[in-house]
This record gives sequence, structure tokens and C-alpha cells, in this order.
Amino acid sequence: MRFLPRLTIRWRITLGTLAIVAVLAAAAVFAFRAQVGSILSTTTTTVLSHDSAPYVAAILAHPDEKVDSPGRGQLLAVVDPSGSAVESSLPKSLRAQLHRILLMGEEVKSVVVGDDTYRVLNKTVVTDSGEWHVVTARNQDSSILSLDRITQALVVGAVIIVIGFGIASWLLTAAALRPVSRMRRQARALVAEGSTEPLPVGPARDELSALATTLNEFIADVRQSVDRERQLVSDASHELRTPLAILMTQLELAHLNSGDAASLEAEIVTAQRSVARLSGLATGLLELSQIEARPPESGSGWDELAAELAASVDRSRLLAVAKGVTIDFDVTAEPSDASYLIAAGNFGRLVDNLSTNAIAAVDEGGSVRIALRHSTGELVLNVVDDGPGMTEEFLPIAFDRFSRPDEARAKRTGGSGLGLSIVHAMVAAANGRVTLANSDGFSVMVTLPTI
Repeated sequence: MRFLPRLTIRWRITLGTLAIVAVLAAAAVFAFRAQVGSILSTTTTTVLSHDSAPYVAAILAHPDEKVDSPGRGQLLAVVDPSGSAVESSLPKSLRAQLHRILLMGEEVKSVVVGDDTYRVLNKTVVTDSGEWHVVTARNQDSSILSLDRITQALVVGAVIIVIGFGIASWLLTAAALRPVSRMRRQARALVAEGSTEPLPVGPARDELSALATTLNEFIADVRQSVDRERQLVSDASHELRTPLAILMTQLELAHLNSGDAASLEAEIVTAQRSVARLSGLATGLLELSQIEARPPESGSGWDELAAELAASVDRSRLLAVAKGVTIDFDVTAEPSDASYLIAAGNFGRLVDNLSTNAIAAVDEGGSVRIALRHSTGELVLNVVDDGPGMTEEFLPIAFDRFSRPDEARAKRTGGSGLGLSIVHAMVAAANGRVTLANSDGFSVMVTLPTI
């Protein structure tokens, strides 16, 4: 059986069909032959009983009278109580076995004499003068020959049926797999041409159509993943090129100012800022990659998320002190047993990103308001600042990596353009949605469904 995995599907289906049909055909031949044999045996028994019935009746009615001679072709012997055959048409070879036949009882038996086979029935007739025996026989050679010929015909028919099923299976399998071969050729042609077109889906709503649809969905996901990776590499290369060049320049200036301690220190401080910016970029890219590659988190309850929000607000207030920004938060819902598809730690990072963006966006002395509530089926987080907001042209691309509404402000505050991308990735992994709006400042609303 080791060769089976190396065979094509067409061969495996054909061989499997042949094996099943061969077993069924053999069983059918065996059952039919047994049925015919049983019919022939029953018929012979009935004929033997009919042959002996008149003699049994005659002996019972007139045991002293001479019985009639058997008819032409009828094999019969009548044995009187003394053991003598008063009438017999049995062949000589079978007549010699008469004594043994009488000892076999009254069931129909097979007796083989030379090359001939006989079915023999012994009927015992009890009279006042003693026991009489009526022995009837039928030559079975013709029945056996007929049964053998029927069996041969059945075997030939079964072989023809098996071969026919094999050919039909081969042709039908070829027809069934033809669309698969066509799909494979089309896929190979698309790969050779570098085309991004999906595989064609046939008009029939069958398994092959479902396969083509599933493959197209898989190909689309793979292409999107590849495009994201290419875009990430392109964006990262673009974003890292400038700070690396600046850092190289700063290090060269520091080398030139090695004799001036004050200038050297200033260059070192500037270089540290560049390194911090590079570190932030690398950390953001790594975080974003981990979020996109990680399977969905286990659920977190309402109490865990509310506690994580409070901790995040405390961290944000430490950052807001330098600009005099006020941060208020409000949890306006009762405790709930609902849970949400996001880890408490990830929810804290999400709030950290949104509050950090809000602090950077507002002017000195501004304010940020954070609200958390839950309703039937969902949790809603709202972060609102009184900053200038974003331009309407920027809102559609706000979640793109390295996108910034204000390049000068972003670079001055150290923004990398990854904050909203990370927020969007976290919310998407939790099957939620993020909405941005310019309304009385700038508003970010995060909605997470319950699980």
C-alpha cells in the first residue's frame, strides 16, 4: 500500500472503485449461486417427494397387492419388510448401494456412485406386515452442470461490470478533475505573468467553485499581508533614513568639537534626542508587528479595564504636568459581568497612546477628557482634547503608519506617526472600531463589542 500516496487522485479513485465493485460483484455472484443451488435442491426434493407419494399411498391402502412399475425415466425402488426390492428402476450401480441408502434415514441425501451424483429420498411406510421403504432418486449431474454454467456466466458478467465500472470511474474522475487542472493552469499562468487577478470562479455552485472562492480569499489575504510588509519596510526605511543621517552629522560635529567641552556636550545632548527618536521608532514598529501577528487576546472584564484606565490616567498626568494640561476621566457605568476581547495591558497601552497624542496636540494649559462606559453589547472609550484637531483631508489616512498631521509639530514633540496605527491595530484585533472627529476640539471614540 506504500505506492498509493504516489498515485494521482484519478488512479486512486479508479482503483478504489474497482476494489469496491469487485468485492460487491463477488458477493453478488456467491449469493446468486447459493440461491440458485438452493432452488435446485428444493425442486429436487419436491420432485422426489412427488415421485414416492403414489407408492406410499398404494402400500398403505393395499400392502398385499403388487405395486405398479415406475414410469419412464423415474428412478424408484420399493423394498418390502423382508428387505427385498419388489420393484426397482434404479441403475445397477445405485441399486448396489440400496442397503446403505436405507440406513441413511428419511432425509434427502447425496450419493456419489462412480462419476454420477444422485439425490436420494427414502420414505418408510409402516404397515401391519412390517416396514416398507420407497426409495426415489434423481441424477444431479445435469443440475450441477447447469449450476456451473450459471456460475461461469455470473463470473463473466461480474468481470464485465467491474471493467465497465473501472472505465466509467476513470472517465468520470477525469471529467470531475478537469476544472481543477484548468484552475491549476490558470494559476500557473497568473504567476508567470505576475498578475494580481483572482482565479476565475465558474458559474456552477459546487465544491470547485467554493474552492476557487476560498483560494481567492486566501490569495487576497496573502497579498494584503505582503503589501503591508512592503509598505512597512518602505516607510521604515524612509523614516529611519533622516534621523540616522542627522545622527551621523551630529556625531561628526561632536568629533570636530572634541576640544570644546560646551559644544561637545550640546552635540551629545542633540545626538541623544536623535537616538531616543530612533528607539521610539523601533519600539513602535516592533509593537505594531507584534499586535498584527498575535492571535486574539483572552477576554478582560469591565472591572479590569476600568482599573487599567485609572492607572493610565495617572501615568498621563505625570506627562501633562510640564505643559500644565488638565486630564479628567469619568467611568459612568455600573459594574458588569461582560468581557471584551482585549487584554487589560493592551487596553492600558491603547489609553496611553491616545492620551499622549492628546497631550501633545493641545496648547499649554489645555485639557483632555477621558470617558469610559458600557452599554448593551459594547464598551465605549472616548478621548477628547481641546486642541486644534486634524484637517479633514488627513482624517482618512490618520491610521496609516508614519502619518502625521503636522510634520513640524510631530518632529518637535518626538512623534513617530505610529500611535494611531497601534491603536487601530489593537482595536481591530478585538473586533472593535475607532472613530475620529473634529467636534469641540478633537475626539477619538473606541468601541469594543462584548464576547
